[in-house]
Amino acid sequence: MSALVSSAIERGGLTEVLAARRAKDFDALAGFATRLERADLLLLGALADVVRQEEVGDEVRVLANVQNARDGVPCRVERGLDLLRAVALARITGPRAVAVRVDWGVCGLEIAQVALGFGANELIGPIASKRGLPIAEDATKKLKGQGMVAVQLLKTRELAGLLRRAGREPVFVGADGNNVAALEVRP
Repeated sequence: MSALVSSAIERGGLTEVLAARRAKDFDALAGFATRLERADLLLLGALADVVRQEEVGDEVRVLANVQNARDGVPCRVERGLDLLRAVALARITGPRAVAVRVDWGVCGLEIAQVALGFGANELIGPIASKRGLPIAEDATKKLKGQGMVAVQLLKTRELAGLLRRAGREPVFVGADGNNVAALEVRP
C-alpha cells in the first residue's frame, strides 16, 4: 500500500476498519457498517483495493461466455456508482478472499474495469461485438500476417489487454471451471 493511500485511509477514519479486516474480526466489521456506507466512495474503493491486493492478489478470473456460471450468483441491480460501492463493501465486509464478481454484460465493460479498483476479482460476461451482439463461434477475420483468426479469440485478447492495462493478470476460466490455456489469450 502506498503512503498516499495509507494516509488517505487514516484521514478518512478507516484505519480501524482495515485493522479489523486484517485481524479477521468480522464482528467489528459489522459494527462499522454505517461508517462504511457513508464513507467517501473513492476512499472506500482504495480500502477495498488494499484488502483485495492482500487477500487475492492481482489475478482476475474471467468467465467469458460461460452461461452456467451465472447459476446461483445473485444478480445485483446496482449500476454505476452504486455498483462500485456495493463491490467495495462486498470486498471489505465479505469473507476472507471471497470472489467478488461483476457481470460486464449487465453493467458494461468500462464500469466492470473500474470495479477492479474497488475490490472485484472476477468478471463474467459474453464475448460480443461492440453493438452487444453475440459473436458466432466460427466467425473469423483476416489479419495481416496471421491469416484467418477467430473473432472470439480477438475479442478475448482485447479483454486480456484491457485487464493487463488495469494492472491485473487475467485467468480465463471455461465452462468446466478449469483455466483456459494462457497461450490462447496472449497478445
